[in-house]
Amino acid sequence: MNKDFFDDQFDEDENDCEEQPKKEKTLTKGFLVALGVCMAAIGTAVWTTVNSVNSYLSPTVAVYESSDKSDNNEQLVNAGVSSQEKKTSSKADTDTEKDKPVRFVCEPIKNKKLIAPYSETPVYNETLGDYRAHPGIDYEAEIDDKVRSMAPGVVKDIYYDDLLGNIVEVEHSSEVCSYYCGLAKTTLVQKGDVISAGDFVGTVYAIPSEAAQHAHVHVAVKENGRWVDPHKFMTSKTEANR
Repeated sequence: MNKDFFDDQFDEDENDCEEQPKKEKTLTKGFLVALGVCMAAIGTAVWTTVNSVNSYLSPTVAVYESSDKSDNNEQLVNAGVSSQEKKTSSKADTDTEKDKPVRFVCEPIKNKKLIAPYSETPVYNETLGDYRAHPGIDYEAEIDDKVRSMAPGVVKDIYYDDLLGNIVEVEHSSEVCSYYCGLAKTTLVQKGDVISAGDFVGTVYAIPSEAAQHAHVHVAVKENGRWVDPHKFMTSKTEANR
């Protein structure tokens, strides 16, 4: 056997030795690829499953909440409109009631005569010793006689005045108020009371600026903030004995 034969044989063996690792390397790489594909498939399956569950749950909740909120908002809007309409209607009714023409249907003291008329021209005041206007009317009375409201209204205020004594102010409309002056400190109504014509508001006591006169009640009326003759709102049907 010659040298060439051994060289050729050695080369073949060497080639076989070199090819064997390549096969093993190729096999290992293929296994890793297959494993990676399997893992990817498993990951995809898991993601698909989770996404499907979320997709199943989430839309149902979202649609329900959206529908519920929409219904609630619509109800709130409708409630707001209804409430506003109610308020508007209530205010309109109140304004209409207040804007009705004011008529005094009864006199403040039963069976008593008028002793001092309304006067814008100054008249002599015995108590103060001077001349001044008399922006009201005086009805004779006895102390503790009950004084009545001449028309329906709301007790706007109760207060004391240095000249006219204790006063009950009654609002009959947005423009007209009546004042019952010279009453006892304890009145028969309270601020905010809704009263009818003929309801008692207080009792006769004393009027500081008219103390020289016999006991009486001083009744005054303002229209749009100006003193006016109370008789302007009295009619032939005004009753002293009502």
